[in-house]
Amino acid sequence: MQWWYWPLGGLLFCLILIGANQWTAMKKLRLHVLDVVTLPVWIVAHYTMGYLFGVSYIEWLLLLWFAFGAILAWFLLQKEWGWRHFWHLYWQWSGFFGIVVIIVVMILGFINH
Repeated sequence: MQWWYWPLGGLLFCLILIGANQWTAMKKLRLHVLDVVTLPVWIVAHYTMGYLFGVSYIEWLLLLWFAFGAILAWFLLQKEWGWRHFWHLYWQWSGFFGIVVIIVVMILGFINH
């Protein structure tokens, strides 16, 4: 199996999800694409890095991201942010950060191979 199958599958999943969100009743649920793709993005990042480099450091990146989130939560929740609002945005930021990680891993993969 080639390392780029996972990002290609993840991109296909995101495109299907965007299409489903655009043309189905998912719009009424007020779900954004980043709400749904957060976990699949991190799974794709883990398998992509694992197939590409032979080892995946995604768990360590997630640990650092969660520590950053805890510090950010402590700071922003003292500034009168709503608890649910913050965690919803943090969940979306996690999906976006996962997408950035996949892009960086893919660039490194294309440079190294």
